[in-house]
Amino acid sequence: MSVQKELSLTRAIKPKDKISRFFRSQTKWELLLLVAANKGDDEIGIWNYIDMLSTRTESQMTIYNFIKDRIDDGSFELVPGRKKSRKVLALSHELMTSLNDYLMLRYGRVDEGER
Repeated sequence: MSVQKELSLTRAIKPKDKISRFFRSQTKWELLLLVAANKGDDEIGIWNYIDMLSTRTESQMTIYNFIKDRIDDGSFELVPGRKKSRKVLALSHELMTSLNDYLMLRYGRVDEGER
């Protein structure tokens, strides 16, 4: 992939896009992808996602507060899990659509399992 193509893909994410808040940080981008990849897994709660991050450039509390803010703004949704004490995350429909649109632009397709 050329530098110009990468530059145009980066510029395709507008500041008001739902995914732009995640794209600003490698750790937050990884978080977005982890939640999308593990949709429907009610064994993974908020702190599990934080522990799963490999690109941690912010503190655990910073990421936890970011997650809470994304729940408050509707980007993340809390879904019922088997354990009532576990807060299970899912992407909102709007955020999932925004992510899929970006991935389509970047790779030309989205796998069926990612919709």
